[in-house]
Amino acid sequence: MFVTQRLAQNTDDRMKPEGDREHRPYKPGEIVPTSGIYTVVHHDHRPPHDVIVVRGEEFPTCRFCKTDVRFRPARLLPHMTHDFDLAGPEARALKRRAKGAGGETK
Repeated sequence: MFVTQRLAQNTDDRMKPEGDREHRPYKPGEIVPTSGIYTVVHHDHRPPHDVIVVRGEEFPTCRFCKTDVRFRPARLLPHMTHDFDLAGPEARALKRRAKGAGGETK
């Protein structure tokens, strides 16, 4: 019966909308799924506080509560380098710059 319950729980978790899964607490060692502001919840030694984290980085351990620290999404925001429109200069701008500097314009 436990296996059936566990399978049902896993299926339910996968069926949740992506946004619901992103708002779960994260543990040290997990990879940040979405950039933004996260609330750090320590075990006992410090009140919760907010930090900015970047997608793709690893959630760290705490010096005092080690792996008992948790990270809860407070406000998910894309980092500017992960934003499609801000990912870099347009090809035309690069060509103009190269031409003005006397470089190649292929």
